[in-house]
Amino acid sequence: MDSSLRTTRVMVGSSRFQIQTDLTDRELSEVVQFVDEKLAQYENPSSRVDLRSQMILMALDISSELFELRRRLARADYYQKESQRTAQILIDLIESSVGEEKPPL
Repeated sequence: MDSSLRTTRVMVGSSRFQIQTDLTDRELSEVVQFVDEKLAQYENPSSRVDLRSQMILMALDISSELFELRRRLARADYYQKESQRTAQILIDLIESSVGEEKPPL
């Protein structure tokens, strides 16, 4: 077992769960709140859709958000690397032009 993990209890909806986590209390609270809000959006006892299907729809929604964030992160990483390459080209151009300057006569 990973020594950084701790056991704690959380309430999601009306259910209590015992979990192992390495998240801080604040991070865990944010995760639980996020799932609670999603659960409230999808859990509907009067729905014609069974509870299992409601939870699958919720999982698909959360997964969709995760994949969108991954796409955004990949795009940001690409732009950051391109910016570094451009900056290095500019630095090289400046350094080469400074080295070519002729001293005044």
